Amino acid sequence: MGEQIKQTGNEMRERWQKRMPRFFHRLMVLAIGIGVTAAAINFGAPLLGATLSEWWSEVYSHLISGCIGVAIASKFTCDGGFREKSIKQFTNKTILDKDDN
Repeated sequence: MGEQIKQTGNEMRERWQKRMPRFFHRLMVLAIGIGVTAAAINFGAPLLGATLSEWWSEVYSHLISGCIGVAIASKFTCDGGFREKSIKQFTNKTILDKDDN
């Protein structure tokens, strides 16, 4: 189990360092821009004496978490397609093997 976690961590580090497709790079920049703007509105408005409406407090947390999720998923998308993993890499059995139980 520890080896699988180590392998997953290494793959995530490799994906983080690889080049992103242009579409996902633009999507990440857009998500970060929306998130920063929302944070600036949420923290800056009370400092300037403005009051935020009731719906903003409900939407703000969803907006920030959605932007963070989109940005991270975009960053882990790398050029060169994806590698398909067969079921044999996860277990020593195939789908057609019967259990001995």
